[in-house]
Amino acid sequence: MSTLKASISGIRGIIGDGLDVLEIVKYVCAFAYSLPVGSKVLIARDTRLTGDMVRGAVYSALTGSGIDVIDIGIVPTPTALFMVDHLNIDGGIMISASHNPIEWNALKLIGKNGRFLNQQSVDLLLQNYNENKQRFVPALQVGKFETMDNAIDLHVQKIMQFVNVDKIKNAKFKVACDYVNGTGLFATPKLFKALGVEEISINNEHTGNFAHVAEPSVDSMKDLSALVKKVNADIGFTQDPDADRLAFVLNDGSIVSEEYTLALCAKYLWSVGKGNAAVNLSTSRMIDDIAKEFGFVVDRTKIGEINVSDHIREADLYFGGEGNGGIIVPKITPGRDSLLGMALILNLMAETGKSISELVNDIPSYVIVKSKYEVESIDQEKAIAKMKEMFPDAKITDIDGVKADFVDAWVHIRASNTEPIVRIIAEAKTEQIANDYIEKVKVIL
Repeated sequence: MSTLKASISGIRGIIGDGLDVLEIVKYVCAFAYSLPVGSKVLIARDTRLTGDMVRGAVYSALTGSGIDVIDIGIVPTPTALFMVDHLNIDGGIMISASHNPIEWNALKLIGKNGRFLNQQSVDLLLQNYNENKQRFVPALQVGKFETMDNAIDLHVQKIMQFVNVDKIKNAKFKVACDYVNGTGLFATPKLFKALGVEEISINNEHTGNFAHVAEPSVDSMKDLSALVKKVNADIGFTQDPDADRLAFVLNDGSIVSEEYTLALCAKYLWSVGKGNAAVNLSTSRMIDDIAKEFGFVVDRTKIGEINVSDHIREADLYFGGEGNGGIIVPKITPGRDSLLGMALILNLMAETGKSISELVNDIPSYVIVKSKYEVESIDQEKAIAKMKEMFPDAKITDIDGVKADFVDAWVHIRASNTEPIVRIIAEAKTEQIANDYIEKVKVIL
């Protein structure tokens, strides 16, 4: 079975097993076909070994289609989104499979204003691809090419305008970081230098490979935990390879769920500003508890960064994000931004004078359990009927898979946007209760 997955999360696949140079060119040509000749498109990539190969195919397909290209090099995905918006250009392509293993790569397609393509735009792209639509131009119309090397600096400067830099500097924080040999190693040290934060890091070389499993987890964060304890750091941060997701370790080395990232960012944002927020269906209820504390409301959207960011824009909300460690503040970056997340959490620590452990303990705790199964899709009608039969008193939501909400828990089953799998996620006050819900709904698969 081919690994190739085309969705709102981009065109993803294993290089040599579904995603090859020809497929890359065809998808980029389909993307370029919807743009006028002379349009400007930004390209960027993460640190994967295959990045240069994919970049060459992307560059050739764009310029050959009459599109001008601005290459900003190896940068985090949030920097690419920021720059498309900042430069007011027509779109962008971030070459990164995010948290997927090193064998994978992907085209994350960005539209105008720095937001990923929504479902309507993806459908048009796939129509162009399936109809083999392309527009190779004559020699004198071939797109121009330029490079920029200050994209990260501009992104950091924007974040600095949104936080209390002096307050953070005066706190004299010591921070431990695990960059997984990803794009964070090029960007995060610049942020910390600007904030006056002492940084001690591991896995901070551009090797073309990842030091461990790319997705933040208890196992992948063990070395960071040890580093925090060794150097007596105030907090330990880790990013995924393209640095849109953020997780952290407490000052005593304890590893906590990445769901706390969004919760703490929300606590800071509501302490300094006003407005409602939006998160996806699988995000922890912690943010709802914090919203009640400050008197605000949290809307729920389909899974997928663009679904959250589109709703934020359409409803004119203050901020939003996803529980996988992604904070979205549209005044700064159109999508999830781990650099901004680190700055907000440090600002919260500085403003309150509390340690990261104290801040986490202040938030009502839940346990989220995430399972995945190698099934490409679910029968939506069957899933809805089964959920209603199993849980007659639950609130059933079917905008993305099926979710059952209870007074003190929820369970959600849906097909992944990034892999050919189905995910079952449950949240409750204890791990046992969450696991029990997962076991109950397995029958739907």
